Amino acid sequence: MTAKILITGAKGFFGTRFINRYQGEFEILGLDSKQLDITDNSKVIKTFDDFEPDYVIHAAAIAITDFCNQHPDVAYQVNVQGAINVAKACKTHQAKLVFISSEQVFNGNPEAGPYKETDHPIPDTIYGQNKLEAENTLRSILDDMWILRFTWLFGLPERNTSINPNVIWNALQALIKGSVMKERSNEFRGLTYVHELIEQFPKIFTIPYGTYHTGAHNSLSRYQIAEHILTELGQQHRLAEVLERYDAPKIRDVRLDTSKLGELGVNFTESKTAISQCLKEFHFT
Repeated sequence: MTAKILITGAKGFFGTRFINRYQGEFEILGLDSKQLDITDNSKVIKTFDDFEPDYVIHAAAIAITDFCNQHPDVAYQVNVQGAINVAKACKTHQAKLVFISSEQVFNGNPEAGPYKETDHPIPDTIYGQNKLEAENTLRSILDDMWILRFTWLFGLPERNTSINPNVIWNALQALIKGSVMKERSNEFRGLTYVHELIEQFPKIFTIPYGTYHTGAHNSLSRYQIAEHILTELGQQHRLAEVLERYDAPKIRDVRLDTSKLGELGVNFTESKTAISQCLKEFHFT
């Protein structure tokens, strides 16, 4: 019998690609905010009653940091209350939940990453605070749940999918437009190829429930990554033209230690190598 997967945030960068990859293997109901208002509990209940999912991937969120900071009430309703509604429906229908969280729960930590799941998060953005509160509340509601704290996903435009701002796409746009990228030499974060992550989900559905840091290791700054991308594209002569350093006194390091997943057989390619692989798959190199 084919497993049934309900995925929220289905029109997003991750969701569109997940559906394209698995629509022939699972029965998938993908819903965006226009199709399901997750802040309306009655609509969430009806959706679950009608579809009766085996798995739920809750990827819906307002993830724009500035918007969340400026509209904390709206962000809370979607990022926290919406997640609670989904988790309660999962419990009623005995559906297994994958809750997508974020590296941003560590955005306010004074010490440098990479962070382990046992490290105490200190989020200093509304979005990070929402995600941490949702994690904690959902644990009290549901046992059958995986919390995946994602690193920054990257990829390139594809037909019928969404695109998000990411270093590889930003670099290509700068080359095409002849515009200047101001990349941070003081920011360190994991960069994960979205397709490599999506390919891991059959394994993720089999591992013990719990919280997992999810994605690639990266030892390079955003500036160094952008420099690598332009070099891979054979555009070294345009480095100064399209790439400038952005330096700040404070280092931002939200890298995640993903070794817990690795010990369970869910492994990711180091960011620099994964970027080279992405460029090769799309025939840029």
